[in-house]
Amino acid sequence: MRRRSLRLRLMVTFGLGAFVLSSLFASLTYLGVRHVLVNDQQQTDRRQSFVNAALIRSTLFSSPTELPSLLNSIEKATASNVLVQTHHQWLSKSTGAATSDVSQAIIHRVLSGDTVEQTVNSNGEIIFVVGVSIPSVETQFYEVFQLSSLEHTLRILLLVLGAGALLTSLIGIGGGLWVTRRAVAPLERVSSAAALIAQGELTTRLEVGEADREVQQLTESFNAMVSQLVERLQRDARFASDVSHELRSPLTTLATTASVLVQHRDELSSIGQESLDLLVADLSIFQSLVEDLLEMARSDASATSSTVETVAVVELLNQSVRSASQRHGLPEPPIVVINAHECFIAVDRRRFERVITNLVDNAHRYANGPVAVRVEHFDGHVTINVDDAGAGVALEERDQVFERFFRGRASNDRGSFRGTGLGLSLVRDHVQGFGGTIHVLDSPEGGARFQIVIPAIEPDDQ
Repeated sequence: MRRRSLRLRLMVTFGLGAFVLSSLFASLTYLGVRHVLVNDQQQTDRRQSFVNAALIRSTLFSSPTELPSLLNSIEKATASNVLVQTHHQWLSKSTGAATSDVSQAIIHRVLSGDTVEQTVNSNGEIIFVVGVSIPSVETQFYEVFQLSSLEHTLRILLLVLGAGALLTSLIGIGGGLWVTRRAVAPLERVSSAAALIAQGELTTRLEVGEADREVQQLTESFNAMVSQLVERLQRDARFASDVSHELRSPLTTLATTASVLVQHRDELSSIGQESLDLLVADLSIFQSLVEDLLEMARSDASATSSTVETVAVVELLNQSVRSASQRHGLPEPPIVVINAHECFIAVDRRRFERVITNLVDNAHRYANGPVAVRVEHFDGHVTINVDDAGAGVALEERDQVFERFFRGRASNDRGSFRGTGLGLSLVRDHVQGFGGTIHVLDSPEGGARFQIVIPAIEPDDQ
């Protein structure tokens, strides 16, 4: 599963954190305000009911006929519904009042002399019922208060708090974006610089500038690390170069001596001839090793002169294959051209020829020779396939064959021709220097296929 980016995760974290905190605060605020408002409203209604009950008692004592007008006055003044019951009969009630709003449980409790208050849901509306017993006149007084206005206020409050929580979440996301930009920007610069260094831009450094202490420390540490790495590479490259140069003179002497001995090979005994053959074979490997080490040392130290030219790929490939075959005295493999006669590439001729030479030589040494060299132009790229007649390369070794000094299964076969393990490593370095790639695949002929892919240059772009 692909892991999400650090920037996105920080933004989501800030946004969720802000949303959770704002939602919690809004919920607590709503519950607290609702509790206070409902309690205040009920206390006010309860006190008003007691006052109204006292007025009804006085009216029943003095002038019972004025009770209906009193009830209507109470209803208008308090925006409530009033009901009066005496001797289990509804004596009078205000306009709009309904006995169904008062449950039987409340009626029984009030009849027993209790003062009752209850919040109930009547036909989808929340009402507050207060029942007061007036024993002096054997009457029960009920007042029903509508809480719709309070509910409307609470709904508005809930919407306001929800909008506030949403706004706070958006502010949290914005703050997260701002923080991630400041926090991730140094990491992105380090990542970009590391990518350039991995591509060979060893002069890449981070700008120190005026930044936070932590960022400045990271920048200085990164630059110091790169400087030490470059110094180490240059020192190792100089050492390899110096050693290779020092070895060339005695190696030339040994090669000259070996060639003289070869001319007088018939004068040696059978044991001497076998020893001479081993000496010549190992001397050839030693010469190749010194040349490869010197080439790698120059490449690592960026001291190799490179002349990039735009050349026709078919012509250059013919020259390279012919040169490789003549150099090692090997038969020239056929070249198959597919839609690439008018195709051009930008490469260094010497390095390209070294690439083809190493691949052809590798096929002869380890894979019974090359079957064919195929070049094809497709989708803006040139593909060069070197197919051999060997047993192929094992899947677990297809990346390792391009590592330095890796010789695979051939290193355990003392009877086979032994290489240095550097040829394919140089091939990969040179191909990457052309802006291309190289891979090992299975050949249609059954052996291995070394496939080089290089960007093509159209004739109009020259």
